[in-house]
Amino acid sequence: MTFRNIVFSSILVGIIVGSLYGLFQQFQINTIIYAAEAYEVSDAKEQVTVQTDAHTDSDNEAAHSHDHGDGTGWSPANSFERITATLIANIMTAITFSLFMMSVMSFHNLKSDKPKLSWKTGLLWGAALMLSIFVAPSLLGLHPEIPGTLAETIGQRQVWWISSTVATALGLLLLYYGKAAFKFAGGILLILPQVMGAPTLQTHSYANTDPVAVEAMNQLSSQFVTMTTIGMTIFCLLIGALCGFASTRFVRFNPA
Repeated sequence: MTFRNIVFSSILVGIIVGSLYGLFQQFQINTIIYAAEAYEVSDAKEQVTVQTDAHTDSDNEAAHSHDHGDGTGWSPANSFERITATLIANIMTAITFSLFMMSVMSFHNLKSDKPKLSWKTGLLWGAALMLSIFVAPSLLGLHPEIPGTLAETIGQRQVWWISSTVATALGLLLLYYGKAAFKFAGGILLILPQVMGAPTLQTHSYANTDPVAVEAMNQLSSQFVTMTTIGMTIFCLLIGALCGFASTRFVRFNPA
């Protein structure tokens, strides 16, 4: 019964959050992506290490990616098909994060001596999620990038992004739940990824070197970072608040 409630609540929260984030993304983020794609270089000789992911390597950000490869695989068209595929990806990503948050929150309510959660304290958990999956690995490391941005190889970036996310999340858990010695270790984990540094190129540049295109891409890049930050804030805080409410309202543990 408890497990079923956690799963059902997570699915419901994921559908709500994924849909709301999807609406924001469609009208505030995707328009920037489409504009940037118009400046992408199509000549393969000029596309050297082009970063074409239009998010922060997250799933995160939240679950919208581009693959401008050799065209052999399926990809959604720039219309209803693309919008639908992106919305489904957003919902699935939101469900995944909701399931994780609901599980941890339910365990907290069952075992921790700290106060039980509510939608208000859930907002703080959402802020911690934001710090773990976006602020630490992206704003402080691998910035959200529009299509056509030159970057290091995707493998290096993924390894660093995952390492930064895990280290930040563990650091926050140790700071909140751990005793004095463990709190110190938590602090070290928080700063370790930033001390090591993200695998980025020394100069921020694009595959299209035309001066007019570069100026336009710089403006689009700045807008993209801003809108992505707002979108991820909405995504994380909504998940935190709704999961905090659901974990107390719908998840009940039978007394031993």
